[in-house]
Amino acid sequence: MTIQDFINKGITVKNSMGEIRHTSDSSIVFPNGWVASIVKPLDNKAKYSVAICDYNGYFNWNILKPFGESNGTILCNTEEEVCKALMIIEALK
Repeated sequence: MTIQDFINKGITVKNSMGEIRHTSDSSIVFPNGWVASIVKPLDNKAKYSVAICDYNGYFNWNILKPFGESNGTILCNTEEEVCKALMIIEALK
């Protein structure tokens, strides 16, 4: 599986504030109410950082703590690691 596979199956939703959330290469919208945010960290400890927010854009720094860094993100060096993080988010209820 690749990041592009997640982008291809990502959705577009209208949040409770009337804004449209689109899936892109840096923001993958899942049907379960969560959005994965993929960024390049400023500290360059890793190639990617994956965080999670809801459809309204509010980040939840606690959900991913068991899977990643203490700050609530998952740091990834490869596309495979990013996909593993995306699978975690996709499986959340």
